[in-house]
Amino acid sequence: MKVLDLGKTNYIDVLTLQRNYFQEKIKNPEKEDIILITEHFPVYTKGKTTKKDHLPYPIEDVPVVEIERGGSITFHGEGQIVVYPIVSLGKKLSVKNYVFTLEEVMIKTLKEFGIRAFREEKRRGVFTDKGKIGFVGVKISRYTTMHGFSLNVNVDKTFFERIIPCGITDKPVCNMSDFIPDIKVEYVKPVLIKLLEEIFSRG
Repeated sequence: MKVLDLGKTNYIDVLTLQRNYFQEKIKNPEKEDIILITEHFPVYTKGKTTKKDHLPYPIEDVPVVEIERGGSITFHGEGQIVVYPIVSLGKKLSVKNYVFTLEEVMIKTLKEFGIRAFREEKRRGVFTDKGKIGFVGVKISRYTTMHGFSLNVNVDKTFFERIIPCGITDKPVCNMSDFIPDIKVEYVKPVLIKLLEEIFSRG
């Protein structure tokens, strides 16, 4: 498995990269698994379950991209770590168990920083006592994955106020910085990468 840290990127560039890796992986499942890690410049992405009222007002100053992942609308921006595994599940993991694995990476990462995080029944993603902090949206075809998850470190939360993130109206969005004010992406990323490597290498 190879982890590629792309730094800060435009969403469309990484979407193209993902799709290329995804198609290669479908053609050759034995090809090395790839995990892309990035921070995106501001962008909204709309998944398959996005409803009209999840985007209440027209947004003209930030790109809004409709994509093939599950889930509703969300925001990506600087101060948020986004992870895209392009991996072959074979017949080892169901979609449910794969999503559980992605959530587990975030929960364990947050635990390393003393932040208690948990799942909520019938909802995807990761929550804390201060709100939703981790987001999951994936596509799986022919046992091959793309898209993935995002973890808020110190992202500008005002961008989330312009949408109904993931269609959830009863929970605010929060950051790791709500618990640790001076936290930075560069502190979190090495811990996250280590856990990704450990958890995914277990097969």
